[in-house]
Amino acid sequence: MTTTARRTSLFVAMLVLAIGTVFATPASAGTEASTTAQAACTGASYCEFKWGRIRAGDCTMDNAKWILYRNGSASFEATIISSDSDDAWLMWPSTLDVNSAVLGPVHHGGDQKFVKGTVKNQWHWWFASGSFDAGYFDRMDKMRLTSHC
Repeated sequence: MTTTARRTSLFVAMLVLAIGTVFATPASAGTEASTTAQAACTGASYCEFKWGRIRAGDCTMDNAKWILYRNGSASFEATIISSDSDDAWLMWPSTLDVNSAVLGPVHHGGDQKFVKGTVKNQWHWWFASGSFDAGYFDRMDKMRLTSHC
């Protein structure tokens, strides 16, 4: 191969890489959110965690609320919407202690991921239930929602 041919092939390879870098974006770019809410515990029977508006990709969740009960059961409610069709909101809730160390996940049927499909440009309620290890109820101080759409 001549020097000119080598230079040409090197130039073409670099051009292809540069174009690919400009147009390629990771699948999850800008689509994940992680937010934390402080516990509001009423008496000693349950703790309530509330969030305002959370955005992830094309999706928005509003007025999210988890209630975790001393017996290890949990309930969730929120409204969700997407500006695109065929989206789904994925959520991984975790409980944290006063130092923000993870105590453990909230799960349902052993799965730590909660999923709800969306409808383009229509707000829908999302209700879910789950459970967690009741042994760390008295250590809970915060809750984190990691979300993806």
